[in-house]
Amino acid sequence: MANVACKNDDTHKTRLATEADSLRLLQKKERVITDEQRVKDMLRAKNNQLSTEDSIYYLAKIKRPKDSAFIVMNLYGKVKHLGKLQEFKQTAIIKDNKTITSRIDGNVFRIDKSSKNRYKIYTHSVTNANFSAYDIDFGDTPISIRKATRTANFYYDLLPKKEFKYTVENKNKFFTIRKDRLIKGDSILDTLASGARIYRSNGLLDIQDATALNTYYFVDSTSVLEKLIIQDTASVLTNITLSGKSESIDKTTKYSSAFVNDSVFKTFEVSEKQDKNSKHVVAYNIDSIIKQYHYNKDFKFTLKAIDSFNLENTYPQYYRSLIDTTFFVYSKPFSINKMDTKWRYSVRYTRKTNANPTTIEVSVSKKELIKVEDTTFVFEAPLSPIKKPINIGDLSEQDYKVSDFDINFDGYTDLSFPEGFDLNRNATYAVYLYNPESNTFVKNEAFTGPSMAPYILIDKDNKSAIYTSKTGGGNYSARIVKIGDNGMILYKETYWSTSSDGKISIHYQKTENNSVVEKSNDMAKGKSWDVKDFKNEFLNWVKERIKN
Repeated sequence: MANVACKNDDTHKTRLATEADSLRLLQKKERVITDEQRVKDMLRAKNNQLSTEDSIYYLAKIKRPKDSAFIVMNLYGKVKHLGKLQEFKQTAIIKDNKTITSRIDGNVFRIDKSSKNRYKIYTHSVTNANFSAYDIDFGDTPISIRKATRTANFYYDLLPKKEFKYTVENKNKFFTIRKDRLIKGDSILDTLASGARIYRSNGLLDIQDATALNTYYFVDSTSVLEKLIIQDTASVLTNITLSGKSESIDKTTKYSSAFVNDSVFKTFEVSEKQDKNSKHVVAYNIDSIIKQYHYNKDFKFTLKAIDSFNLENTYPQYYRSLIDTTFFVYSKPFSINKMDTKWRYSVRYTRKTNANPTTIEVSVSKKELIKVEDTTFVFEAPLSPIKKPINIGDLSEQDYKVSDFDINFDGYTDLSFPEGFDLNRNATYAVYLYNPESNTFVKNEAFTGPSMAPYILIDKDNKSAIYTSKTGGGNYSARIVKIGDNGMILYKETYWSTSSDGKISIHYQKTENNSVVEKSNDMAKGKSWDVKDFKNEFLNWVKERIKN
C-alpha cells in the first residue's frame, strides 16, 4: 500500500508541475503583442497624456536593431501653433514589453550595437533640424540612456537613393522639360564638361549640416553622364560618374554605382562592343570595370581597388541551305610579312549539328592563307593531327595573332604548326620558313622538332632555337640550334640525361653538317640533382650553359 501511495503522490506532483508549466506558457502567449496592437496602444497612451486638443499623435513606426533586442517606436505628431499645423517627432524605447522612455526628441534612423547590452541610436529632429546620438545600456539598473558623440557616418542612412542606374528613356524630352536647370558660365564645371551641356540634378543629400553633395548631368550628342562633383572655390575635390550611358558607332557603355554601406562605394562601367558580324557568327565583347572606394562622413573618396572582367557572347548562325555543302569561313584580316591576309577555312556542318543545330560545329577540310585584296592563294597550312569538330564561332571572324616567330633570324615571320607526337609522346612542331621571292611558306625539316612548351623556343640574344623533350625513364633532352647571319644552321648542341642506380649523368654532343665534332659524358659530375624537380633543374642548367 505504501508503494502505491508513493507512486500516486509522484503522479500527482508531475501533473501539478505540467499544469503549472502549461499555465506559464499560456501566460507567455497571452503577453505576445503584435506590432499593430503595440502601435495602437502607444498612440492611445500618448494622446491621453496631452493636456490640450491642439496636439495629436497620428502615426507610429517600429524599428528594430539586427538582433531584435529591443524596439524603437518613432512617433509622429502635429500641433497647432499660431494658426498653423507644425509637425513634431519623438521616439519611444521598448524593452521586454515595457516602455523605457517615450520622450526622446526626434526620430531614430540608425541603430548600432556597441557591445553586449549596449547600443547607439541616431535621431533627427524636424523641430531644429538637429542630429543627435544616444548611448543605451540595458545592462545598467535602471537602464541608462545618455547623449553621446556622433561617431558613425550616419549620412549614409539618410541618403534617399543609394543605387544609381541610367533610367533616361527619352533624352530630348527629359532635358527639354528641365531647361531651367541648365548651368552656364561655371568655369570649373565647363572645364570638366569638355563642351557638354550641364544640368543640375537632384543632389545626393539635401540636409543643412551635410557636405554640399551636388550632382549634375553632362549631356552631349553621344552621352548622358550623371556625376557627383564636390568642389571648393578653386578646385574639384571629387568627380565620380554615378550613372549614365555613352554610345559610339560600335560601342555602348553603361555606368552605375552604389553606396554599399557607410564606408564603401562602388562604380560599375560595362561596355558592349560588336566584335564579330559575319554571315556565320555574330559576337559581342563585354568589358566590365568595377572600382571600389572608401569614403567618410565628409564624402571624401579614396580609390582602393579596380577589378576588370571580359566576356564574349557569341551567336553562331545556321543555314539549312548549306547542309551537305562545303563552304568557306574566314578569320579577321591580319598582316604578316607586309601582306594583308586572312585564313580561309573549307568546312562542312557535322552530322550532329544537322540533327540538332543548338551547337553549330563544323569539320575542317582545308586551311588556306589568302590575300585580303584579291583572295590570291599564299599558303596551305597543315591541319591539326587530331581531327575533331570545331565550333563555327571559333573560326569565323576569329582574331588571329601573328606570333613573333622568326626561327632563322632573316627578318621574316615564319610559321609553326603541331605535327603530331614522337615515340616518347612529345608534341612535335613543323616549321614553315617564309620565302620572300615566292611570297609563300615552305616546310623546313631541319627546324622541325619536339618541344615540351606549346611552341618551339627561340633565344634571340644567342640566335638559337631550342627544342626540349622527355626521353623516358625520367630523363630529358635539350637541343640548341645555332643560326648564322645568313639564316643557315651553323651547328647543333644536344644535352641529354641518363640515370643508373639512382645516379644522373649529363651528356653533350655538338654536330656540324650532320657530323659529330665534339662529345662529352658526365658533364655535371659532382652536381647533386633533386629527382623530384629534375626537369626544371636540368632545363635551368642548360639555360646557364647557353648564356656562358
